[in-house]
This record gives sequence, structure tokens and C-alpha cells, in this order.
Amino acid sequence: MALAMGSQDHGSVIQRMAQAARGGFDSRQMSPAKALRLALARVADSLFGLGITVATVEQMRLPLAEVAQHVSDEGLLVHLDGAAGTRGALCLDPQFLAGLIEVQTTGAVRPAVARPRAATRTDAAMVAPLIDAVMAEFDSQMTAEVEGYLARGFSFGDLVEDMRALSLVLLAPDYDLLRLTVDLGPGAKTGHLDLLLPVVPLPVRAAPGVGALGDGSAPLDQVVRTAPVVLDAVMGRLRLPLRDVWAFKPGDLVPIPREALGETQLVGTKGHIVAIAQLGQMNGWRALRLIAGGAAPLPDRPDPEDETATQVPVASAASASPPRTGRDLVSLSDAGQSREPV
Repeated sequence: MALAMGSQDHGSVIQRMAQAARGGFDSRQMSPAKALRLALARVADSLFGLGITVATVEQMRLPLAEVAQHVSDEGLLVHLDGAAGTRGALCLDPQFLAGLIEVQTTGAVRPAVARPRAATRTDAAMVAPLIDAVMAEFDSQMTAEVEGYLARGFSFGDLVEDMRALSLVLLAPDYDLLRLTVDLGPGAKTGHLDLLLPVVPLPVRAAPGVGALGDGSAPLDQVVRTAPVVLDAVMGRLRLPLRDVWAFKPGDLVPIPREALGETQLVGTKGHIVAIAQLGQMNGWRALRLIAGGAAPLPDRPDPEDETATQVPVASAASASPPRTGRDLVSLSDAGQSREPV
């Protein structure tokens, strides 16, 4: 009897310790990892009636060059569009993706390991509402609990083929990686969610009246210098009937003059020409060598009879450029986003 009572006392002590630890954890200041955990559980339940248990939460800070070493491109990989042109990314591994698709198509998560497969745009369309709602709830949690937090405004952007393609659309030098290990069902499947958010520098306080904004936060010149700028690299312009554009498919070729490689235009968001550049590569990245300032517009289309015209695949026109090296190569933060306006 004494032994039995001792065991019960021991059990009650363990329970009290666990309850105290749980209460301490829940009462801690809101963090991005905690906000993501709460947002995912609430949104999955409200949208799909899906019970989710977050088993582990990890957070680490990575330079952009190391992101591909820590994030797998198996499953569903999408980039996120945020406020002021910022970009992030979200990855669902094959098990998490399968669970979300199953609960929407059959009403429940099947207790079996899903076979890995390539994600499709249909998958992305079915998961997009959850991503948008999770990111909105994430902002809501952080705004309510963290003083001075500015909503990031991230939402579903587009499906990304792999990590190499993702690295070409991410803009920030450093990212926070939030990783959740999740039981869906619960217990039917165990999956992972990776969220990449660009690191936001803390505002620099300045003395009142010394080149600062009205609220005394960051100096205006610093805000201007660190503001993101998006430039498009335009290799050429074509005038085509809309039916021909809609008929484009991977592998189709578009005629681009050979000299376009050395006369690529850097174009601002309002269509003005910023500079003329030569397209090339540096350290495995697509890059531009700046040649001159703004110039006259490119011709509307190349002469189809011109024998010097080169054929460039629609899906990867910029990749056809020859490798270039040298100190005067300027690597673009939005490398690989060259587009051929039609």
C-alpha cells in the first residue's frame, strides 16, 4: 500500500510539474515560431475541420546562399508575396501535402504514408487558401502581442519548381527559417512545414530633429537606401497575336536577335530604361555587365529573315547567355527574372 501511494504521489508531482511547464510556455512572449504554431492549428481546424498537433518547432537564421542546404524542394514549394515587394517562401513536404489534399477530397486524412510525387498547380490551388489564412493569422497574432510589430502581409505567390528556381526570386540577404513537425489527423500522417521569412532589420533610433522621420524612428536617408528596387532585364520586344501567346508551351522557341545578349535593357517599374547591359554569368548566377545609361527603346521585333537571329527557349531565354566573368559583372538580386514583353 505504501508503495502504491508513493507511486501516486510521484505521478501527481510529475503532473504538476508538466502543467507548470506548459503554463509557463504558453505565457511566454509571443514569438514568430509560436505565432505560426497557433495560426496553423486554428486555420486548419476552421477551414477543413482538420485536427493538427505540432510536435516540434525549430527556428534558425540563414544567409540566402545556405537556404537550399536546409530546405527540401520535395512536396509543394511556393514563393510568398509580401508588403513593399518583399518575398518569402513556404514548403510542405509530401506527407503534409497529401494530408491536406486527402482531407479536402475524402473528408479525412488516410493513415498511410503517401507516395512522394511532384506537386501540381491543382495542388497549389487547393492549398493556397490555407496559406493565405495562415499568414493572415500569423500577422494577427504578432500584431496583437508584439508592440511595434508591422504586419508582413505575406500571401500565396506562385508555385516554384525547385530550390534553384526559388533562389532566383528571393531578394533578401538573410532569412528566418521556421520549421514545424506536425501530426495530421491526428496521428494519421506526420509532415513538415517550412516557412522562410526575410530578416527585417530593427529600426534605428535617431535624435529628434536630426534627419529622422516624424516618429523619430529610422532616418529618411537610411529608409531610402534600404528600400527594395525591382528592375527587369529585357532582352527584346516582340509583337504577337494574343492567340499565339496563349499557345505558348514549354520547348517553344522565340526569335531573339543575337545582339540582344549585349544590348539587354534594365527597365524600371514604370517602364523607363535605367541602363544598357550585357547578359552573362558570375559564380553560377545570372549577371549583367553595365555598359551605359538609358538608351532608345528596343525595336518592336526582329526581322524574321535575319539570319543572325538566334532561337531561345521560351521558358529559359536568359539561360542561353554565354558565361561571363570579371570584376565589372554586377549580380542582380532578382537574377533570372528576365522577361521578354510581348
